[in-house]
Amino acid sequence: MKRITQNAIVDIGCLVTFIPSLITGLVLYVFLPEGSGKSASYLGIIRTQWITMHNYTSLAFAALLILHLLLHVKFFRNIGNCLSTVDKKSCEAE
Repeated sequence: MKRITQNAIVDIGCLVTFIPSLITGLVLYVFLPEGSGKSASYLGIIRTQWITMHNYTSLAFAALLILHLLLHVKFFRNIGNCLSTVDKKSCEAE
């Protein structure tokens, strides 16, 4: 598989897991804050289920984010050269 395809799949995965993590986090923060009780619900889903969904999507996002960073190790190793060099074109394809 080409590197650009791998990056695209991981990046799309990051987006797909980030959005539900963000939404569940906002629901927990705005509509079901701590202290609202275990039986409190929003959209027919109780608070503990929102927490579970938030935890799983956040863990999946974190795992994909780590994979994303690992796919860009070469860039991170050369970032100093890319910032200090006059010829920026050698760093664009990283």
